[in-house]
Amino acid sequence: MNKKAFIVDDDPNIVELFRHILEKENLEVFTALDGDEALEKIPVAGPDIIILDLMLPKQGGFQVLKSLQQNENTKNIPVLIITGKFADGTTYDFVKSQPSVRGFYSKPIDPAIFAVDVKKILGGYDV
Repeated sequence: MNKKAFIVDDDPNIVELFRHILEKENLEVFTALDGDEALEKIPVAGPDIIILDLMLPKQGGFQVLKSLQQNENTKNIPVLIITGKFADGTTYDFVKSQPSVRGFYSKPIDPAIFAVDVKKILGGYDV
């Protein structure tokens, strides 16, 4: 059975890039374009990993992360944080200190490194 990834980003081009990378790695991919949509869909999809942009409409990435961590069904799902905005040291340290966060990336992201990191986090899924 394929592992599932959930991508949350308000840029449809970024969503499609990540979808392509993850589907190439045989992951089933779900998506949301804003924080509200993500919080509605993630518990239903039951992903094995979440790729979360910090800068989102409606509810931002920080709020989404906090909500996911407060939900018994989603609090242990590994999260990779992505952002197009420069993150200062305080923001980076805060995000990395969150229990479910396994990585922090600034856009643009190297697709090969991203794919390897996802695979490591998921424990080397079936290819």
